[in-house]
Amino acid sequence: MSTRFAERVAGSGTVVVDVRTPAEFAQGHLPGAVNLDLQSADFQQQLGELDPDARYAVYCQSGNRSAQALATMVELGFTDVAHLEGGIGAWQGADLPVVTG
Repeated sequence: MSTRFAERVAGSGTVVVDVRTPAEFAQGHLPGAVNLDLQSADFQQQLGELDPDARYAVYCQSGNRSAQALATMVELGFTDVAHLEGGIGAWQGADLPVVTG
């Protein structure tokens, strides 16, 4: 797990985005994360409501969906986006905090 990602998440002003399903999100997510399901029909519309100039930290279960989301965000003009390689599994493996609900 990248310490750079953890530093990004801890930084003020960073929007943490979980791109897993709502059910996965409820089972455990990073503190302060918002859930935008990559697989939902309106994912790009939801992204369109975000500030493309803000700082984002994007993650999923294993890193695959977040990599897809990152590519989509870059295509849509987002300028400061990073994703968590290894996903929330790597985050938990590094004993970093997760919240449920």
